[in-house]
Amino acid sequence: MAPSLMDPVLPSPHTANHTAEDNVTAGEVELVVPDMFTSIMSVEIVQNPHYVEVKKEADAWVAEILGYSEKQAARNSRADFAYMVSWWVGPHCDADTLRTLIDWNHWFDEGHLKDDIYGAAREIIHMMSLLDNGHPGITREEDPLGYIFQHVYRKLQKYRYRKCKSLYIRVQILLLTCPPTDVEQYMLGVLAQFNSRKMDLETITVEEFMVFRRATVAAMPCMALVEYALGIEVPEDVINHPSLKACQEVSVDLKPGLTLLSHNDILSYKKDVLSGEDLSIINILRSQGWTLQDAVDETGRMLDGCYQRWYEALLKMPSWGSTIDRIVYIYLEGIRNIALGCLLWSFWTERYFNREEGRLVRETRKLRLPIPSPLSSTSAAKV
Repeated sequence: MAPSLMDPVLPSPHTANHTAEDNVTAGEVELVVPDMFTSIMSVEIVQNPHYVEVKKEADAWVAEILGYSEKQAARNSRADFAYMVSWWVGPHCDADTLRTLIDWNHWFDEGHLKDDIYGAAREIIHMMSLLDNGHPGITREEDPLGYIFQHVYRKLQKYRYRKCKSLYIRVQILLLTCPPTDVEQYMLGVLAQFNSRKMDLETITVEEFMVFRRATVAAMPCMALVEYALGIEVPEDVINHPSLKACQEVSVDLKPGLTLLSHNDILSYKKDVLSGEDLSIINILRSQGWTLQDAVDETGRMLDGCYQRWYEALLKMPSWGSTIDRIVYIYLEGIRNIALGCLLWSFWTERYFNREEGRLVRETRKLRLPIPSPLSSTSAAKV
């Protein structure tokens, strides 16, 4: 039986018999990656039944708004953010709510300014201004990306939960205080990412890098959206309790594709090698003299540390009474499912490898990639 959120599961060793296959070609290396579906990530979750129909609608809509070419639209469809989000909420929300979450993910993944720091700064200031309720409506013609952002934001503001009129007030507070703060932190973190390319791999620590990366991802806004999608109201004093904050941080650190820290640095490493991207946990460890396989094994031990932090947070979590405790349990499942849904998506999307390769990596835990070039900041890195 798969473990629940509350049942501690001892982490399994991530080290393995690192024997390369005979058919690995010259110029390639084969890594044994950690088992990423252990402990709280070993549960079987249910995909939202509206995935197929809503994906088709959402992909077509964003392609039309952003003026995608046929090639760009096909690429976005293969990325398949609908697949990722459909695991976050399971069967618990309707097609319209699922669509809102997908549209949001289409917005914050748009990366056309990734090499233009001044253009990105202007865009971030503009997006932050849209969080003001007094901002006039914008059209898709004048600002397609801003139109998507404002469309989703205003749709959330109009939300009313059918069974609880008071939740409308809660959602207004959530939108007008918490998410803008979270969204602003994400936007400013993305802007700071431009300077990350100047970071010296030999001087930055893994812990410093993780603090930096947490600010560059949209995990906290996603958690607020899952609360909205699940139709729950977690009281402010409860959601700000240190134990829930600790679980939120674990979810961020486990969330691949959009964040991690450990999962993403493993699964995106082949893409990073091919694109020449140096900054990652694996390369920070390589710059300190770790071999590539030992660095991957260390990320596995970091995953175990995340699970341990989750259970330690639960041990320190008080009871708020049966009614609130049930809501908290649903919330914890929701933020765990964000991480697990993103992990499932990482093997499915063609952002990191093709569909068949993703299936094989998950089944065999073996990742084949070109031998990484020596890191520019050090001569100590080893394969």
